[in-house]
Parts: sequence; C-alpha cells; structure tokens
Amino acid sequence: MDRRGPGTAHTMDRTGKAIAEYHALPEESGRRRDLVASLGRSLDQRPDDEGVLDFLIAVAADHEDLDLARVEATKALRLWPPADPDLRRRAGSALRAALSHPDEDLVRQYAAMALAPYADDPGVHEALADAVLGDEDRLVRDNALAALSEAGPDERRAGVLHRLAEDTTLRHEALRILTAWGRAPAA
Repeated sequence: MDRRGPGTAHTMDRTGKAIAEYHALPEESGRRRDLVASLGRSLDQRPDDEGVLDFLIAVAADHEDLDLARVEATKALRLWPPADPDLRRRAGSALRAALSHPDEDLVRQYAAMALAPYADDPGVHEALADAVLGDEDRLVRDNALAALSEAGPDERRAGVLHRLAEDTTLRHEALRILTAWGRAPAA
C-alpha cells in the first residue's frame, strides 16, 4: 500500500503516465474518456494541479478529440474551476470554444452548463447570453439558462433573463429565476 500523500512525486508520476497513455491511444478509444474522467476526479484531492488543469483545458478545446472525453473535461472544469486567474481565463475560453463549435451537440450542451463558474468573465457572459437567447439546440439553451442561474444574480444576468421572459419556450423558467433573485418584472 502506498502511503504517500497527494502532491508527491509518485502522484505526479501517475498523472504524467495517465496523460501519456491518453495521447498514445487511438482517438476513437473509449479509454480516453476514462482517463479524462479519472484525471478530472483527481482535482478533488489536488484542485490546483496545473498539469491536470492544462490537460483538461486542452481536451475541452480540441474539436477533433473524442466527444465523450471532451464531455468529461467540461464536467471536471465545471466542478473544479481553476483558482489561478490565468488558468481560469483559459478554461473559460476553452469552454466557450467548445460551446461555439456547431457540429458537436453533446459537447456543446455540457460546455454550456460548465460555464457557470466562469460567468463573471465578460466573454463567457456574452457566450451564455447568445446561447440562451438564440441557440437552435434546446438543450444548449436549457443548460445555458441553468448556468446563468447557478452563477447567481447580477445586473447583466438579470438583463438576459428579463429578455428571456419574452421567450415562449423559456419564459416560465426565466421568471422563476428572476423571482428567486428578487428581480421579477413588475406586474
């Protein structure tokens, strides 16, 4: 039994081996998804692991990578957003790129939800607003709305929700969120 704690050379070596294995596998290998999920979960013990965060950011942004591996990367970046400002900006940018790519609906849906912790960034806010107000994929719209709600009240988000209150599809949910935030439109 290995009794060395998180952050030891042993742990870092395992991380490096997992990343090397990922890159050695064929792009269509399901094992790639498993490795991304495992590396993402490792952030629970080492949330500031720059190597893992860099790897997840790269996977999320790579439109040619396995969709299910990219979904796992977006999930990890949502659950463990980087504390470092530069890594956080890069993660938000990678998730925005994933959201904007038109050919990958499942990745786009997960990316929309994953943007919640990054919503204070003006570019992320704009991407979420565009998605919730006009995306053709209903699940992308729903997840962008959930991300805005999760991000919490602020003037920009409330403004988007007030605009969404005119939408026949998402009106009820927008009004529910605005009411919960104490910002319901006057009757």
